[in-house]
Amino acid sequence: MYIHLTTHSAFSLQEGLLQPAEIVKAAQAMNMPSVGLTDHHLLTGSIEFVSACIQSGIQPVLGLEIDLHGGRLALLAMGLEGWSNLCRLSSSLALREGSDRACSLDMLSRYAGDLIALSDYQLEDLQLIFPDRLYVALRQPFDSRRLSEVALKLGLPLVVTHPVYYLKPEEAALQRTLTAIRLNRQFNDLPIDKLAPQGSYFATPQE
Repeated sequence: MYIHLTTHSAFSLQEGLLQPAEIVKAAQAMNMPSVGLTDHHLLTGSIEFVSACIQSGIQPVLGLEIDLHGGRLALLAMGLEGWSNLCRLSSSLALREGSDRACSLDMLSRYAGDLIALSDYQLEDLQLIFPDRLYVALRQPFDSRRLSEVALKLGLPLVVTHPVYYLKPEEAALQRTLTAIRLNRQFNDLPIDKLAPQGSYFATPQE
């Protein structure tokens, strides 16, 4: 059974469109036994998310998405220690001078305990920080073959992590508008790396 591990709610400020309860409702409608939340930089939607999961009989997977040099990294808590480390990491990043800077590998390693990492870059560095807890993330079909070969070479497992920022395909333009507001830039002048990946809707398990 496929489940979404890397969803982004409206608590990913001006990035995700969905409320945590809407993510859970969508997962329930598709008979997913579990669903993950990996808001960018913030954990403030976690309580609402867990409450909605409990009410719906769905297993919550708590996570966090952070910026490293070269891209974003999704982290998932394995247990209470992992949740504690997510909280410490999120707070440490927010309290830094220049809080929008990428997280250093040194800081990441301090809070890596009991966390699973999902990434498609810097795999050799991350493998040292997350021994037996690093998965190569297949986010886009066009890059899957290359990443599968890299994973095989490094002896790393694979996981499909379709990113979710909105519910339906037709909401892509609304998410793009939200990005333009966040960056204070024109709709047609947005950097590709600041946009949600193409097709970031709540896809069905069959898809």
